Amino acid sequence: MINTKKMIVVRAIFNFIPNSRAHKLKAKLLRWAGVTVGNNVEITSSVKILGNITLKIGNNCFLGPESMITGAAGSTVVLEDYSKISTRCILVTGFHRYSADGLCVAKEGQYGDIRICAGATIAIGAIILPKVTVGRMAHVAAGAVVTKDVPGFHRVAGVPAKIIKDFRDDEQNNLI
Repeated sequence: MINTKKMIVVRAIFNFIPNSRAHKLKAKLLRWAGVTVGNNVEITSSVKILGNITLKIGNNCFLGPESMITGAAGSTVVLEDYSKISTRCILVTGFHRYSADGLCVAKEGQYGDIRICAGATIAIGAIILPKVTVGRMAHVAAGAVVTKDVPGFHRVAGVPAKIIKDFRDDEQNNLI
C-alpha cells in the first residue's frame, strides 16, 4: 500500500527530474513510497499517483506524461509486464453509489480494482474506470472510456468503449 505522506515527497522530487530521464531513480523513489515496481520501467516525471492504493507495476512498463492513477483506500491497480499507459490516461478505482433519496445524489464511496494485463496498451486520453480488466495484448483506443472488461487481443474504442477489432482475425497484426 502506498504511503501517502512519502508519495507527497516523491511527487515534489519528480518536479525536478526531466520528464523522460532518470527512470531508475524514479522507480527507487516509488518503491520507497510503497509501490511495487519491476525492472526496466519508464516513468515520466509528470505522472500523478494519488490515494492510499496498492500499485503494482511489472517489468518493462511505461507510464506516459500527465497520466494519473488514483483510487480509494484498499483498492489495487496492477500493470502487468510490458503494459503501456500513454499520455493523459486516467485509471481510477473509486466510485459512488447514486440515489435520489437524501440530500445528495452521491452516496457512500466504493472501489473496484483495475488490472492492465501483459502487453496491453492504453492510448492517449483513455479513461479506465473501476472494476475493469484490460486483457492480454489488448488495445484501448485514444479517448475511450472503459466501463467493462476488455478481452485479450481486442481493440476497444468509444464512449463507452466497445470492441472494434479482434487482432487474432488480422493476418497483418501490425497495421492499424
